[in-house]
Amino acid sequence: MLELSRGRYPAPGTVVYVRAFLFYRHKGIVSDRWSGGKPMVICCSPHYGVIEQTWDQFGAGQEVHTEGYPGQLPYWEVCSRARSKLGKAYGLITFNCDHLKNFAHGLQVQSEQLAATIAVGTFAGVVTAVIAR
Repeated sequence: MLELSRGRYPAPGTVVYVRAFLFYRHKGIVSDRWSGGKPMVICCSPHYGVIEQTWDQFGAGQEVHTEGYPGQLPYWEVCSRARSKLGKAYGLITFNCDHLKNFAHGLQVQSEQLAATIAVGTFAGVVTAVIAR
């Protein structure tokens, strides 16, 4: 995993994240637009839906980490696809930051974090049921 260093920013289309609750990550896509000497980030926020915000707004005082570039589409297409969802409402199950990331990169629209949470919850439920017998 690449970390930001020496004032450099990831290339447009790159997926970045900030740590959220526990092991969750709030993800965004580095934009090809800049504000205040930093790239903007397109993300799906629980409060605002899909928005394009400044780097500092996305980071909200936290370190912004680089996740990578998961698809094969050129950056301008990734940014265009992400912007096509501007204004779309956030939905934990229907459209969250993972969904946006995958859609923008032309990948299967799914949420890996949601799938992992459901798997862990199911496992915990099965274990609890077995122990309770």
